[in-house]
Amino acid sequence: MSTTAAEPETPPLTPRVDLRRGMLWMLVSLASFTCNALLVKYCSTNRHIDPWLTLSFRFVVGLVITWIIFSRSSSLSIRRSFMNWLLASRGVLGAFATAAYYVSIGPLGAGKATLIGNTWTVWAAIIAAMVLHEKLSLAKFFGMMVAIGGLTLLTDITPDSLVHDGKWELISLVGAILAALVIVVVRQLTTTESSATIFASQCVYGLLLAVPIAARHPEQLTLSNCGFLTLAALCAGVGQLAMTEGFRFLTVAVGGGMQMLLPLLISLGGIQLFEEHFAPVQALGGALILLGSFQTVVGWRWGRRVG
Repeated sequence: MSTTAAEPETPPLTPRVDLRRGMLWMLVSLASFTCNALLVKYCSTNRHIDPWLTLSFRFVVGLVITWIIFSRSSSLSIRRSFMNWLLASRGVLGAFATAAYYVSIGPLGAGKATLIGNTWTVWAAIIAAMVLHEKLSLAKFFGMMVAIGGLTLLTDITPDSLVHDGKWELISLVGAILAALVIVVVRQLTTTESSATIFASQCVYGLLLAVPIAARHPEQLTLSNCGFLTLAALCAGVGQLAMTEGFRFLTVAVGGGMQMLLPLLISLGGIQLFEEHFAPVQALGGALILLGSFQTVVGWRWGRRVG
């Protein structure tokens, strides 16, 4: 999941809507993010690689890709990550949100972890309404209630369950809330900072968080492991870049609606490749999360978009 994904570039003054081109980029993004999640699951479950090492590779590769693309322009300033408290907040929150997703993929499964993480759309709408005073329409409020109801069915978190496997659901949920905070911070940063600098701040603080923990297992840095970790990180980087490009040519409603397909694709991949199991009530909960998240992002009612 990548709740914590690259931010869309600030649109030009004259909107460029190209449905075919935008949807193509979004499909590349969906395929890349799906491969990333499934590779992270494979590295954790099948190869027993420390998720903090996987996370370190993601941030290293993300920073390298950003530097290669933007180093010749004046839009990338890594130094500002340590000089601007809002950029630092984005970096720290984004690092912890991504970490919560990565460490929970192994125990929960790629599908369930992504479905829980996808509720960031609901928490972001709530936080934005309180902090940024954004309008919260009745249609979006209905979508939020549907998604929260689905989350309840999917996780079935109780005080007793938290002692055992429920802690991973809780970690994933905390990650989703942190990802929502990231979106609110990013909305404020886009008025003063470039997308390259905003994303780089996450990579910088993510490395500061992940590398010291990952250093506990240097023996896992085998050639084959490094190959899989690099491939997973490249998939995440391509997914972020493709999503950014897709938003150049699509409205937020269309682009955001397409991104809601990601949890479904990852869940299907987890079921097919890793025999991940959803009880009927959990499957219903997952479907409600998808429906509610889509409604919250797009805000459609009776066949038309509102608020």
